[in-house]
Amino acid sequence: MKKLYLVLILLILALILINYYNETGFDFNDNKVQINESEFNIPANFVVENQTGNFLTLYDKDKNISIEMTHLNNNTSIESYFQRAANETMTVNNETTTMSNIDVYVTYRHTDFTNSTQVFFEKDGHNYRLWGMNYHNDDMNYFSQVFNEIISSLRPVDQGYIA
Repeated sequence: MKKLYLVLILLILALILINYYNETGFDFNDNKVQINESEFNIPANFVVENQTGNFLTLYDKDKNISIEMTHLNNNTSIESYFQRAANETMTVNNETTTMSNIDVYVTYRHTDFTNSTQVFFEKDGHNYRLWGMNYHNDDMNYFSQVFNEIISSLRPVDQGYIA
């Protein structure tokens, strides 16, 4: 009978801890990076190469691809950032699309040395730019997948859930 009470007490403690972790933001995925008041899961094959408060660089050494993420000024509209980038001389194309149910504004650049894509978006009241560089045209689907992973996992630091 004592063993039964012990098992029951342990189960109750486990339920209390799970509820506590849900309410306080505990997350079993520890492969995250923070930018200002937001965080996201680091995509597979990427490492954080450089990080400050508003800016970070992710790098995939296997494909030699870099992604810069910037937390932009929230007082300037995403459309304004997008228009500035779209009007730059190296921009060869631009579009508006949806990733992870978020409207994104995309510019494409091409030089003799590299391709790059900038994605501007707003999520949870914050403005961001993802800038992917050094990819080949055959890496475009991979690149889109990584951008989508970042955007979908981006959330406020204090938002609790178990992944």
